[in-house]
Amino acid sequence: MMTDQLRFKTRASGRRWSAGVSRCVLPLLMASVALPAAAKNNNAYVANQTDNTVSVIDTASNGVMATVPVGTNPAGVALSPNGKQVYVANLSSDNVSVINVATNTVTATVAVGSSPAAIVITPNGAEAYVANANAGNVSVIDTATNAVTATVAVGDSPSGIAVSHDGAHVYVTNEQDGTVSVINTATNTVAATVAVGINPFGVTVGPFGKQVYVANFGSNDVSVINTSSNTVTATLAAGSGANAVAVGPLGVRLYVANFNDNTVSVINTINGKTIATVPVGTAPQAEALSLDGKRLYVANVNSANLSVIDTRNDTVTTTVAVGNSPASVATQPDCL
Repeated sequence: MMTDQLRFKTRASGRRWSAGVSRCVLPLLMASVALPAAAKNNNAYVANQTDNTVSVIDTASNGVMATVPVGTNPAGVALSPNGKQVYVANLSSDNVSVINVATNTVTATVAVGSSPAAIVITPNGAEAYVANANAGNVSVIDTATNAVTATVAVGDSPSGIAVSHDGAHVYVTNEQDGTVSVINTATNTVAATVAVGINPFGVTVGPFGKQVYVANFGSNDVSVINTSSNTVTATLAAGSGANAVAVGPLGVRLYVANFNDNTVSVINTINGKTIATVPVGTAPQAEALSLDGKRLYVANVNSANLSVIDTRNDTVTTTVAVGNSPASVATQPDCL
């Protein structure tokens, strides 16, 4: 269960809340889906939970360009598909900060439910879905008006959130239930509840939309959900405290941040075998891939830095110092 320590929420394991961030790797076969006009944004955005800030990283130089004050204990961060806004879920102030990336300033603050821990933006940029951990629900924000238009009840301690590439479904990990809630975005109702492993946290959708990958912190593995049947079709072994998950552009390589091991497992999704185990910083908590899929950014919550992994050879090429307790990292979804 959650306890309140030093003005931020932490799990019984000592793990701080953070978002399970999903990319939107859109295959060419879905090019007919209407998407917003996009501006290429090569920056990475890091929510520093105990600093109440977001670090803006220039991924070309791996330097911090700006530090943006936000709400209290930012836990989740998402970049809009058009690359123009960053949305930050502030765990202890129960709101979402909206950052204009052109000025790196907060332009709006939206009240949501209790303890917003994770956030995702739909591929058309029209809605933000926010997992409220203590409330057991998801707030739906209209990004045009910055108003909450719906609240969807889910399971116990919703912790991670991802959206399908067509925007039709949102997947929410319920950490204390051991389940994933599947939300139909047309009706904003729960269409299915899928039993997964112990303490599911991070979640992402595969590049062709047929699989959802769920990192289970308590069972040290990844559940693979078939999106057609909403059933678990495979369980992949990972490291200790599997906490965050990202999948490469072709869907073959799965990257799992292992909070207790200080590593990232690289798993072949076809045969389920671990290809590599990459040492990173202390307590890796969140991940995001670069637009081209060549770099993986790993937020290390207890060493206050980002590990940058070259996905072509599975090695750490640089480490970027950020704020204290980096709990989430976001890059632009590949929905262009």
